[in-house]
Amino acid sequence: MTESAPPRTFISDLRPGRVATIEASVARLEAVREVPQRNGGSTKVRDGTLRDGTGEIALVLWGAEVDLASEGDSVRLVDAWVKDYKGRPQISLGRIGRLEKL
Repeated sequence: MTESAPPRTFISDLRPGRVATIEASVARLEAVREVPQRNGGSTKVRDGTLRDGTGEIALVLWGAEVDLASEGDSVRLVDAWVKDYKGRPQISLGRIGRLEKL
């Protein structure tokens, strides 16, 4: 059986509470920052924006993910988690997602 690419979703079709696979370019990345964790430690976080031909969505990368992409990269997020953050959709890799450079 041949392996096929996962179904792709456009940014304009993303809805909070769903898992999605998208291809987009990294339009913006902010500086990495440290945030406290509940267990008393801290972790790295990096905010950014992804863009495709249909729109933009906020991106958040956690921990080791912060070094996976640079501004201008074309990427595929597979099984990424979309949530509502402060009234706007935001996408992250969540527990099962992965980021691939194209």
